Amino acid sequence: MLLFLPKRVSLQSFFFSIIFILCSFYSIAQNGRVEGRVLDEVGTTIPGVIISVDNGTQKVLSDLDGKFFFELVAGEHKINAQFTGYDLFEKKVVITAGSTLSLDIAMQPEASNLNTVVISAGKFEQDLGEVTVSMDVIKPRLLEEKNATSIDEILQQSSGVSIVDGEPQIRSGSGYSFGAGSRVQVLIDDLPMLSGDAGKPSWEFLPIENLSQVEIVKGASSVLYGSSALSGVINMRTAFPGEKPETQVTVFHGIYSDPEMDSAKYWAGSLMKTGVNFLHKRKIGQLDLVYGGYFLGDDGHKGPLPDSITGKIDNSYNPFTADRYNADSRARMNLNLRYRSKKVQGLSFGVNTNWSIGNSLSAFIWENNSTGLYSAFEGSATRTIQLLGTVDPFVVYHGKKGAKHSLRSRFQTLDNENDNNQGNFSDVLYSEYQYQQSWDSIGVKNLVTTLGVVNQTTTSRGQLYLGGNEDGMNHSLNQAVFFQVDKKWGDRLNTSAGVRYEQFVINGEKEAKPVFRTGVNYRFGKATYLRGSYGQGYRFPSIAEKFIVTSLGAIRIYANPELKSETSYNTEFGIKQLFKFGKIAGYIDVAAFQQEYDNYIEFTFGQWATPTFTNLLGFGFKSVNTGKSRVRGIEASVLGEGKAGPVLIQFMGGYTFTEPVSLTPDLVYARKLDPQSSPVNYLNTSSDTTNYLLKYRMQHLIRMDVQATYRAWSLGVSYRYNSHMQNIDDAFGFLERTLPTIFNPGIDEWRREHVRPEWVIDMRAGYKINEHHKVALIVNNMLNRTYAIRPLDIEEPRLTTIQYTFNW
Repeated sequence: MLLFLPKRVSLQSFFFSIIFILCSFYSIAQNGRVEGRVLDEVGTTIPGVIISVDNGTQKVLSDLDGKFFFELVAGEHKINAQFTGYDLFEKKVVITAGSTLSLDIAMQPEASNLNTVVISAGKFEQDLGEVTVSMDVIKPRLLEEKNATSIDEILQQSSGVSIVDGEPQIRSGSGYSFGAGSRVQVLIDDLPMLSGDAGKPSWEFLPIENLSQVEIVKGASSVLYGSSALSGVINMRTAFPGEKPETQVTVFHGIYSDPEMDSAKYWAGSLMKTGVNFLHKRKIGQLDLVYGGYFLGDDGHKGPLPDSITGKIDNSYNPFTADRYNADSRARMNLNLRYRSKKVQGLSFGVNTNWSIGNSLSAFIWENNSTGLYSAFEGSATRTIQLLGTVDPFVVYHGKKGAKHSLRSRFQTLDNENDNNQGNFSDVLYSEYQYQQSWDSIGVKNLVTTLGVVNQTTTSRGQLYLGGNEDGMNHSLNQAVFFQVDKKWGDRLNTSAGVRYEQFVINGEKEAKPVFRTGVNYRFGKATYLRGSYGQGYRFPSIAEKFIVTSLGAIRIYANPELKSETSYNTEFGIKQLFKFGKIAGYIDVAAFQQEYDNYIEFTFGQWATPTFTNLLGFGFKSVNTGKSRVRGIEASVLGEGKAGPVLIQFMGGYTFTEPVSLTPDLVYARKLDPQSSPVNYLNTSSDTTNYLLKYRMQHLIRMDVQATYRAWSLGVSYRYNSHMQNIDDAFGFLERTLPTIFNPGIDEWRREHVRPEWVIDMRAGYKINEHHKVALIVNNMLNRTYAIRPLDIEEPRLTTIQYTFNW
């Protein structure tokens, strides 16, 4: 046999080769394998968990299905698993040569942090206690229990948040702007949802039936989220399926009580609200499938619209029409698809899509402050038939060494067909590439860097925006690049810093600016977190703010093509104290904050056109730069849950005080066309200049929600308190005093009689028949109080709703 060896291979080399091969087989025979999945407390797999062996001699990340494996030498080994928001998992295992050990790692949430993991603060998963900014988190339970039909109804339970006629305010950072421009960025899964032309959120469009949680970032967030995040971010995160298929259907019907003021009701019968939503989630092999739908038929809480010819009123209920002021008939469908590749580990791709069509009738100004509270001032009602849709393709790749690449896009189309020559249409194409690197696997512990590139184009047209071009066509382009570094030093200190460079182009006008942010969070002891942050903000005016031309009855709204961008900086210091009393755990958070603005944009009344009898002597509203302003304040909030004996208690609440003031009250925004008249500034456009408070702000906000669950029964109560809105536009009172025959809705009299704070109590009770069926009774505005948040717009009376939920 040896005679057949090649001549170049010596006998000695041959024997060494044989020995080497035998030793290799022997070595392999001495190895074993450990494989398994990482699960949370309810059995759902967790991707991205760091699993290490023998204090880090080997490390892997669980894949998108939560799976992992190791090849180990036979003998005893120590397995560790760690993930944000969960206790460290440790277990000793014995590996047998040539065999495979199956190990499922069950992660348990840390009792001290309530298992609250957030993404919005840094675009990666962090424990809520360790972020460097103020954040609130709202879980889907509250939305389901309160039978909210749009997400803004729940946002108002968060401390420091108020919704003024559909416009979000965080800590008094915004006033009222007629739906044009927002200082709060609204997102679904990190993709912006504000309309491309007006920068306005469509709350009813957001898929509340498929909600993982809502994250609210308070303070300037422009570095990560761009121009509209000047005062904060509201990020709605949707959910993907777990290991078991889930189906949920909710049906409800509600009846509005008659107004507290008998004289204000001019119709017969009761106004009603009906709805149904459904959701199905499941895994089909490597495919994650989620689809849902929603229908709402809402009479609205205001009176019917009289027939234009006969003047008669139809008192019948039809959920498929919108024939009453504030009525809304709407349907929505959504679909989420994600495929997790088998061939390429860590690769997933898919598409999400959401489409809504609605018919609504909105009333901007009440007819008068007595018998016409629930009717509309002539010319101030607008019927809108709206089509809104999004298509969001995405690709995400998790590399083996902590790298994450994602490419997310959104095509959004919006068509508002209005009945008063105020229609508008816009298309938005948004794309964001993001490269995120966790440096743990290459030896730099607890360091995460995030690099992103953003491009957004908007095309808008409509009669509303003739101030930009004669044909109503307007174009905008937004491009940005951002970079952020997050580092945890040891187990106590977290630091964060980031920078963004952003460029805007509207109809050929170009502007660009960098912004910067930094923050620090330090943990004292086991459960006390001290944080501080500084962030710059930058907001370019929306197409609507610059170019809108419209009217509401006698009131005109004028374009301002010369409107400039506004800038700000935000500073905050806060402390978060985790607590645990018996089986009840939670946190108390206290923060002091200040935000200063330059070139602050406000919707302001003045004489903007040549006086005629048909244009209200040239008076109307326009978005203008009002100089410098400042908002400072303090906020205290609490969140917790746990058992008191056999009763599960869940609670959240807070108090916010703000001092929003003009720092340049004498600054002249414009000079009236009549040389004898005073120039336009803060002092002569405000109804109350005491302490120079900004318009449309409420200085004191209190929010509270408590729920108790005993066996199959649950009982909950919500409380909202808004202090009196001290300062509004003096224009409404001015018009009433000077032109009472043209405009007289009674705003001065209403405000004199309603100086008190406004507070509302909601109640709810539920009974879980079995694991599949639940019924509930929800009563909003239980005391049937008559109140207005925005002047000239009355809020809902008592609404009593019966809800049935089926889960499978």
